[in-house]
Amino acid sequence: MLKNINYNLIETISIISRSLYRYDTYIKDASECKACQEMWSKFKEQREKELSMLLKEFKTHIDAGKVSFE
Repeated sequence: MLKNINYNLIETISIISRSLYRYDTYIKDASECKACQEMWSKFKEQREKELSMLLKEFKTHIDAGKVSFE
């Protein structure tokens, strides 16, 4: 079983990845509203930064031997 600290990272990586998949659709759907397109684009950019931070931290856990898949 994964420790909570690692499970939380994986779960949040999954949630953010799914939201990033949808943002392009949201931006496209907002084609008639420049303000909405900008808002969704900013959210997407923020989420990409968050995902990068989470992936970096999870890699640190793996490299330090803090993650066991057994």
